[in-house]
Amino acid sequence: MEVRFSNVYLEQLYTGIEVKGKPKYQEYIVEKFIKRVELLKQVENSKELVKFKSLNFERLKGDKKDVYSIRIDKQYRLEFGLVNDLISLIEIVIIEDLSKHYEK
Repeated sequence: MEVRFSNVYLEQLYTGIEVKGKPKYQEYIVEKFIKRVELLKQVENSKELVKFKSLNFERLKGDKKDVYSIRIDKQYRLEFGLVNDLISLIEIVIIEDLSKHYEK
């Protein structure tokens, strides 16, 4: 899949651009986040994400009904939108947020 970012901060973390100020996430979370983005780039489409049970791929509900998520770890999840590009026949992931959702 093709990956794009709507969240500038997360794009800077992913691309390795230095982010000024106090970090929002611990280093190990950033490392796992980068690995998850790489995984999203490697799969052909979102249907393949179901094969990875540990990701807990799901469509969110309520005010986030058009948002999907995968787990980073037991506390954090990566939230993203999905768009189909009908010209090039690819699915595009739009990274929106890295949220602290799952509590220990």
